[in-house]
Amino acid sequence: MFSPNHPQGASEAFFAFDVTEVTDLTKQDRFRLQTLRKVEEVLDYSDRDPEDVRRIFVEHGVSGRKADRETVVVVLPDDLCVRISLVRDGNGKKSVAELIDLADLPLYSFDRSLFAGDRIDGCWYSVPDVTVGPEQGTIDWSLDKDFLASLFKQLKRLSAPEPGELRYPATRSQIHAFLTTLDRHGLLPADEEPWRSDGERVRRLASDMRFEVDEIEELVHILSSLAPVEEKLSEALDERRRALEVELAASVEADVRAEVETRYEALSARNAELDEMLSKLAVEKAALEGTVAELADRRDRTQREIRSLTAKVTSLIEVHDDGREFRADRLIQDIEKVLGGEKPAVSRVMPGQPRSQLPPFDYDLAPVPWERLNEELGAAASQHGFEPRDIETLDLLARSGEVLLISPDVARAVLRCYASVVAQGGFAVQSLDPSTIGYDDLWRSPARETPTPLSRAWAACANDRSVARLVLLEGIERTPLDLWIRPLIETLRGQERPKNLLVFLSMASATIDRDRSVADLSEFVVPFKTHDPTALSPDFLRNLLGDAEGPGLWFDFRAKLAVARNEIGTLMSADFGPSGKKRMPLALRASVAARGTGIADVEKKVRILCENLDAAPADAADRIWSLELGREYLRTLSN
Repeated sequence: MFSPNHPQGASEAFFAFDVTEVTDLTKQDRFRLQTLRKVEEVLDYSDRDPEDVRRIFVEHGVSGRKADRETVVVVLPDDLCVRISLVRDGNGKKSVAELIDLADLPLYSFDRSLFAGDRIDGCWYSVPDVTVGPEQGTIDWSLDKDFLASLFKQLKRLSAPEPGELRYPATRSQIHAFLTTLDRHGLLPADEEPWRSDGERVRRLASDMRFEVDEIEELVHILSSLAPVEEKLSEALDERRRALEVELAASVEADVRAEVETRYEALSARNAELDEMLSKLAVEKAALEGTVAELADRRDRTQREIRSLTAKVTSLIEVHDDGREFRADRLIQDIEKVLGGEKPAVSRVMPGQPRSQLPPFDYDLAPVPWERLNEELGAAASQHGFEPRDIETLDLLARSGEVLLISPDVARAVLRCYASVVAQGGFAVQSLDPSTIGYDDLWRSPARETPTPLSRAWAACANDRSVARLVLLEGIERTPLDLWIRPLIETLRGQERPKNLLVFLSMASATIDRDRSVADLSEFVVPFKTHDPTALSPDFLRNLLGDAEGPGLWFDFRAKLAVARNEIGTLMSADFGPSGKKRMPLALRASVAARGTGIADVEKKVRILCENLDAAPADAADRIWSLELGREYLRTLSN
């Protein structure tokens, strides 16, 4: 027999099919498969009351069915049957009838000759177009609660008579009106068939409900009569339980005590051994911690001595390379040449360190914590006769990457005060002359062909990013300013500049060559000028009395608190005022520089700074006089 590839043939369900005989006898197949139809399982409940069958499939559910949705034929008495779809209930344990259109479930005739045949895997299956016959009416298999709700709605509609109709017949005219009402609503015996079936169901439902209520009342009565017995049993059980608890506790306590005493001897000995071992390890740990701390201190001192020695040796060697590129191998070669007589060392013909070179740095001094920076700046300003706000402003702008143009009459005094806090009091001075023409001359002396103090400071900061190096470029009015000021500012504001390199400018008058002046100089630098320091300052009195100057302070720039990535949003949303919005890059850099330096309100500090960079604030308490005097100082240079 030839069978085409039917898609449904691969499922696990049973199918019925018909065949046709092949007329061509030359072919191998005698029959050909035609229609393939899925058959439905038949469940025989013909010996049960239809209401009981409804409750089984609709109210309670049946167990042992497939988890998938399936359609079955349920056989009822009088050779009738219904088709229902079974689905899983809410708990997923039983199969119940799908609650769609159960109020008008079709009734079909059923051919009982099916039961005369054989079962398939222990089940009956319908024969298409044979087992289930024509429709014979409908039956209400809805849930009890849905059935009662529908019945009450119908009765409610009937209980509201129309005009001219009475609720209860009293007179002949009223009886006529009542009969008219019954006839209109189909309640006369001729039309009572739909109500008869509903009435039977209502009586059955009411009887079952009354039985259950009676059963509950009987159970309540029995339980009430058993209450004294329960109390007596409870008392007896409590007394017996207490006795058992006492007996069991005594027995268990004795057994546990004996077991614990037996095991405690070994554990006690082991515990003593562990205590002794722990004491020895604690002594060894303390000794190792002391050794580690001593080695760490020795390592730090050795590193500081190496950096100090390197800086001192570098200052004695005439370096011919660009000072911004510090190379240890080249320094070693230069030292070998000096020792071999091939290269002279730098001669010293003046007392002390020349201002054109970076001063030596004492690495043995421990750095000051950054939290004390603002406090130390105020103390140093008072020591040297300056206003604390002026020195704090100088520090904040310098560490923010700004280049300050300081009035020459206070430049060295201001930097001496500032350097005493951040760089042990040392700073280098690079005096410019007319030989400084272009940008490259700032890094290599045109006359001597050696690295300039700025170049050496850059190399020192690149080699050691912990120590601040201060360089003052004074006398910039003697040079063609427009040839090098812009590239220098770009370099100092770039990412390549070490954060610990702080560069300052000083200008005594207008440029010698007026054609080489820079009209928009205020866009590149921040003019800065303070009041003359107090003559009788504590620093003057110390020198007068001959007291030795204390060791300078310094801050480790590598230990400066950085901004975490999760704080970027808070930093960007800070309110720096209208002036801060106009100078947002400077405001953000100043905010980062001020963090962790002991400033109480960083946001307010930066907002006041930006306002003073634009103009003097109306509130005298917020004015920074060094910036206001700096603008006047720049105007005198322009004139």
